[in-house]
Amino acid sequence: MLETAEQNCDLDNPISTKELPASGGIYAELGSGSTEMEYFDKSAIKIIPVLFLCRAADQQRCLEQLSSICEYFQRLKKYPQGSSFAWLNSEISKEPSKIGRDEDGVWHYSCILNNKIYY
Repeated sequence: MLETAEQNCDLDNPISTKELPASGGIYAELGSGSTEMEYFDKSAIKIIPVLFLCRAADQQRCLEQLSSICEYFQRLKKYPQGSSFAWLNSEISKEPSKIGRDEDGVWHYSCILNNKIYY
């Protein structure tokens, strides 16, 4: 997902999975997933949320980058596929919005995408 976002969305920097960069950027982490449906053969459809956090001095740029990610995955007609899973869909669970501001004036925004995966 992150590689797809970096290649197709209007982002200033690569997406980090380690921490939100102090100098600004985007961070992503998996949330607590849930099973939407389980089949007799133990295959299942799971909902895997991904939280995106953005930190930047420019408030508008924070919003633009997260909106770019949300809009791209929401409108995607064909999702990348893996060898052991099928990515069925992505839906915006939480629209990009402000979550805070540091004392030095750096803005923090977040959004959540729920990804439907078939195993």
